[in-house]
Amino acid sequence: MARSARKTSRSSAREAALAAATAVSVPAHCDVLVIGGGASGLVAAIAAAEAGASVTVLERSLECGRTILATGNGRCNFSNARLAWDRYNDPAFVEAVCGPRFGTDVLGFFEECGLVWADEDGRLYPLSRQASSVREVLLARERRSGALLTGGREVTSVERGGSAWRVSYEGASSGSALARAVVLAAGGGEKILTATGLACAPFEPVLCSLACTAPEGVSLAALDGRRAHVVARLLRDGTEVARETGEVLFRPYGLSGIAVFDLSRVALAGDVISLDLTCGADPKRLCLLAERGGGCSGILDPVIASVLGDSLDLARDLRFVVTGPADPNRAQVTRGGLRTEQFDPATLEARELQGFFACGEALNVDGACGGFNLAWAWKSGLVAGQAAARS
Repeated sequence: MARSARKTSRSSAREAALAAATAVSVPAHCDVLVIGGGASGLVAAIAAAEAGASVTVLERSLECGRTILATGNGRCNFSNARLAWDRYNDPAFVEAVCGPRFGTDVLGFFEECGLVWADEDGRLYPLSRQASSVREVLLARERRSGALLTGGREVTSVERGGSAWRVSYEGASSGSALARAVVLAAGGGEKILTATGLACAPFEPVLCSLACTAPEGVSLAALDGRRAHVVARLLRDGTEVARETGEVLFRPYGLSGIAVFDLSRVALAGDVISLDLTCGADPKRLCLLAERGGGCSGILDPVIASVLGDSLDLARDLRFVVTGPADPNRAQVTRGGLRTEQFDPATLEARELQGFFACGEALNVDGACGGFNLAWAWKSGLVAGQAAARS
């Protein structure tokens, strides 16, 4: 009975959202049309509308900003107090776009939205620790700006015609709209991206758990659900190619946790992840303490110590062989998108397509865990939206 009630409730909510989306008409003309109503698209629309442009947002989902609700396990780690270029796959481009006021600009924007935040060791969360707080202040500012949000419209084509762009869509309603400028803020839409004639990097999941094989005698099933703070090194042919310090979560299929998510940005099948569960503590002192304690339970999680047979050697260098992403569909970020060298970093306008802008995941930019990807979405949306309004 309870399951049936939940199903009915979800169906009713979807029907209501569809009715609300259908009730909104898409104007035939606007100054700036934003494709994608996620993080970067919402900010681009706000920036363009506040600069005086008439703005329409076309979003495939029935409601805009829904993807924000899933970020940070529903808490929304929306930025980082220590933003750094080297935490991105294309540091030179990110630096050129975001400039020295990167963090200041992001926080200034959200202060103007009315958001209050808290700092957890550099990771910035809304004070409520609810992603819905971030979404609600964005939607409220969107309404004040005059930008029009239209959900349930999936873009099918983007074509240049004379001095305007024609964007066709289908879904809650079908049709097309003309715009002086287009901002592409939707990631993962390779069909739309390549239709522009611009070069596109292939899409692949990053910031995800990794499927791994464990060393002989170590049972991942026995470790399932245990967490450890580690120094994790990624080795390729015996050479260290990346290193992260943070939490690892053991799963039956392999490894998860923030440190592993960050390694997933560079890990390849066949690479080795070496975990130091002692975080570099002095080996001689550890041996002495293990002897005093009759094992490693005073050094490690007792369950982990038992699975490792109280071996300090394993604890300092526990090696797993990567076989690939554990569940690509649950990756936090999709790498790929329009190649950045085709865009002017000052405006995010395509060099060869006047009036065509891109931001967020539409561009081939991805960052580490800790608010870096959302910080890029906000700032790149600001840059693209303001420039599109000027154009």
